[in-house]
Amino acid sequence: MASNVKDGGETTDRGEAFEARRMDILRSAAEAFAEEGFREMSVGRLADRLGVSKPVLYYYAKNKDDLFDQCSQIARDELQQAISSIGGSQLSGLGKIRRFFSTYANVMGSDFGRCHVLVNVSALEAKTREKEVHARRGLEDAVRRMLIEGQQDGSVRKCDPALTTRALFGAFNGIPRWFHAGGGTDIGEVADVYLDIFALGITRG
Repeated sequence: MASNVKDGGETTDRGEAFEARRMDILRSAAEAFAEEGFREMSVGRLADRLGVSKPVLYYYAKNKDDLFDQCSQIARDELQQAISSIGGSQLSGLGKIRRFFSTYANVMGSDFGRCHVLVNVSALEAKTREKEVHARRGLEDAVRRMLIEGQQDGSVRKCDPALTTRALFGAFNGIPRWFHAGGGTDIGEVADVYLDIFALGITRG
């Protein structure tokens, strides 16, 4: 009996060690893809940057696309959790939009979020590209529904939901291009300013 407990503990330890190392690899890969570009980053160059051998990378991912997909999946999961949480709330349409994009900005400020949004999907293999495009369209659809809900409950003025959704994502997707943690600006404050601009506009009145 004691032997079985020990074997189970060893298996758990190995699983936890694998997952911890996988996350380290993915975080470093996400940072590299965001900084230097996915298309430009070969597996060999990535291995050199991470200080590991190519076989080590292939132990954690099938190929470069798989590395990206695993990185992006972490960001996608966080955003999907936000959508699910907001969907069950009693917030107004505008309140839901503000809460979602506050979360979105925080995710985009992370290594995985920056990788998710800065990698050009055209550089991905067809299967990975299709998965990524489908996920992004799902987020757009969710925000579009929030805008329509806001128009119905009176918290959002009449506007084109599709164009407004694209404008919101266009603005927030630009944040990772200039924002860096520790640079003196809080990502939450950035999100609030962006949302205030959309909610209030920039004209006096």
